[in-house]
Amino acid sequence: MGRVILPILLILLVALAAPVADARKRNPEIDYLSVAEVLLRDGAVDRAEAALAEVDPAAEGVDLARYHTVSGLIASQRNDLKAAAAAFEQALAAGQTEPMVVLYLAQAYFAEEAWRKVVDTIARGGEALQDVTAAWSMRAHANWMLGERQSALDLLSNAADRFPANTTFTRRQVFYLIEAGLYQEAARVARAFLARGDVGADEYATVGSALRRARAFDEAKAILEAARLRFPADQNLAKALAQVYLESGQMLAAAELLNQAALIDPALLPETAELYRRAGYPMQALALNSRVPDSSRKLKQRIGILAELRRYEQITGMARALERAGLLADEDVRYALAFAYFRGGDFERAESHLSALTRPELFRKATELRRIMAECSDSRWNCG
Repeated sequence: MGRVILPILLILLVALAAPVADARKRNPEIDYLSVAEVLLRDGAVDRAEAALAEVDPAAEGVDLARYHTVSGLIASQRNDLKAAAAAFEQALAAGQTEPMVVLYLAQAYFAEEAWRKVVDTIARGGEALQDVTAAWSMRAHANWMLGERQSALDLLSNAADRFPANTTFTRRQVFYLIEAGLYQEAARVARAFLARGDVGADEYATVGSALRRARAFDEAKAILEAARLRFPADQNLAKALAQVYLESGQMLAAAELLNQAALIDPALLPETAELYRRAGYPMQALALNSRVPDSSRKLKQRIGILAELRRYEQITGMARALERAGLLADEDVRYALAFAYFRGGDFERAESHLSALTRPELFRKATELRRIMAECSDSRWNCG
């Protein structure tokens, strides 16, 4: 029985291993172009490409518009933009009338940053692309990149009117105005945009931050302050506004804003304490530092605040805590501790920490401190 089964299995294996290319000879009626379209819709790009390879574009009766369209879509999936653009051009030349193929061609040119071709291609789509938001976006950006700024802004304004539910057009218009340095106009458009009932806190923060990056601080403050009135509990708005105050030199205002936010988000306490310290309020900074949840970060920051307050005994009293936390591996912390021992007159312990410093700038400071300690060794009363 076993001798009979073995030959049968061998015959089956040979039959299953027949070349795939022979399928066309055995099934001359298979519509490989339609098969390629179906496979492509299902996301099977490799198989779609294999099916399309079975189509001879020079053969009689082949729908070249469809053939080149599928070829272009496969090339797009492969990120071969030049091949995709060439294929879509061939599809249109062969009589393809589907408006989306014009859009695909424009997208291929857009990805290649062929801005003039983008504008011209979308124009070829005519009225059929007027209700496609992507066409408006691409054309506006292409115009902007070509230096045709007023055309770009007009397109975005018209698109915003045509698609009132789509906020991206007005938002991009604001960014373009900021890029052009027209900050007051950007703020005017932004305020009108943000007054809409469907605009959220994140969009306020995005516009305000864009104005801040352009150093249009007054406009950024006006928009973000209005946003805070509308969304008083939003943390991102508080942080965005604090950043505006910080970069415009209003340290205390930034600290006050972050302090309010830190009531909800304790992770902001270290930054808040640092802002108060830099604003000249070390006692407030010290109070906030005591609430920092991260013990290592709290200790490191506390040294800086205590040094500013000249509370050197409190710094030296933290030596064991710093060692337990592994913070003496930080040479800035070790130098601060050495300096505190020096100011307390404990030169021996100061030297024990100075000798561990290797970073060039701290090594130079340590050398200077040793010189001072040597001069003070005989007259410490003169080195208080």
